[in-house]
Amino acid sequence: MGQNLGQGENSRETPRYAGAGLAIGAAIGMIFSLMLFENLALGSAIGAGVGLVVGAVIDAQRRHDAGSDE
Repeated sequence: MGQNLGQGENSRETPRYAGAGLAIGAAIGMIFSLMLFENLALGSAIGAGVGLVVGAVIDAQRRHDAGSDE
């Protein structure tokens, strides 16, 4: 609850890439799964997992870079 205390107005401008990575990864996974495996659920799950990890890594990196500027 108190995560944004003392960080000013810029704390609300933090981008969230994990959610976008999840959605984009699932969509790309569905496309590739239909081309390669012909199993929509498998590709969607793999794509969502990869997208979630990539988005979380980008979030963590941006948060780390923003914290090192102070």
